[in-house]
Amino acid sequence: MGKRNIRLKWGKEIQELEIEVNRLLAILENKKIPPISRPEVEIMKCLDNPIASKPLKYLIKPGEKVVLIISDITRSVRNDVMIPAVVKYLNQNGIPDKDITIITATGTHRCHTKDEFIKMLGRDIVERIKIVDHDCKKSEMVYLGETSRKTPIYINKEVYEADRIILTGGIVYHSMAGFGGGRKSICPGVCGEKTIQQNHKLILKLEKHGGLHEDVGLGKMDRNPMSLDMIEIAEKVLPDFLINVVINDDGEIGRVFAGHYITAHQEGCRFVKNHYSKKLDQKADVVIASCGGFPKDINLYQASKAIENSAAAAKEGGIFILLARCNEGVGNPQFYEILAEHETLKEKEEILREDFTIARGAAYLTARILAEGKRIVLISELEDSLVKKMGFIPAKDLAQAYSTASEMVGEEHTLYIIPHASTLVPAV
Repeated sequence: MGKRNIRLKWGKEIQELEIEVNRLLAILENKKIPPISRPEVEIMKCLDNPIASKPLKYLIKPGEKVVLIISDITRSVRNDVMIPAVVKYLNQNGIPDKDITIITATGTHRCHTKDEFIKMLGRDIVERIKIVDHDCKKSEMVYLGETSRKTPIYINKEVYEADRIILTGGIVYHSMAGFGGGRKSICPGVCGEKTIQQNHKLILKLEKHGGLHEDVGLGKMDRNPMSLDMIEIAEKVLPDFLINVVINDDGEIGRVFAGHYITAHQEGCRFVKNHYSKKLDQKADVVIASCGGFPKDINLYQASKAIENSAAAAKEGGIFILLARCNEGVGNPQFYEILAEHETLKEKEEILREDFTIARGAAYLTARILAEGKRIVLISELEDSLVKKMGFIPAKDLAQAYSTASEMVGEEHTLYIIPHASTLVPAV
């Protein structure tokens, strides 16, 4: 009987496990996306040869104020490569540093330290360009009315008053919006808290206790009420251009999509769907999944993306083992609150309808998976008592987690390994 050694990322470290080969159905990997050898050159090329848009240099004029909206530190999008290239391009086409402002699309996330900005963008950009953290509670906003779905539209004033708005970011699967990137740089990125929460509340059906809307989920955008609402909000500011990237499993830029903020994003989504999804013939008794390491497992709130993406590979009543270091803790007290302080799925939904937040919504999606009968073993730095209160089974390392799973489902179990569960979406 052969054995195989498995190595999976956990924060900035590696955890290993020896498994019986005959238990393993497959190691589920994304399609290989080779890194772009000269990403700056490729970005410049895409800015001059965009999708469904004039080249960026024909959209900007000297003297105009340009805002670059960038992803925050929780998103692995290689801002350190992309943003210097875009700034260089703007400089070459008549936009000096003093007319460029970088605004982080933090949504409801925390703001950044100067050291984090340096890590994200490089010291040169931090010292040259004005950088502003969007704060959904404190930033000055402008009110632009309501969407057709009654979402009040509050947009960062500095974004709204810019002459040109350029969206940047990365495209991945998203459990609520269908895909990340694109219009999400505006909402939730640079919107007010009321806008963000009302928009995200659209994941629920209108009727009380109706549960999750049937058009909301991974890869769903065409009829997704939350995503359509996001586009309607973005149309109020009409972004001039988009540069989105797809990051490969090694953290390098694999593809660049630039041009019209809707059309170029849609093309990128098709690419992600083709490369980051996996069709399965069957489900397994045990699934071992890594978020893919830092920063995807910086806290449990971020790590929950891996649960939402990949838990479907486990059978009902099966075990989902997640490697998520969570060195910054749970990440949001409201995420913890929904999982730990409300017993039934009905109670959790009632809280969402009364006071929806993104963190509560993410916790609700995780709670739905637990309610389906799947058991989640969490390998993290969180205290065991916290892990148990949220409905998970704590484990100190991969060996202990797998031993626990084997005892629960029996030695004659089937197994999937998912090394990059924050990006891969398996489906039967």
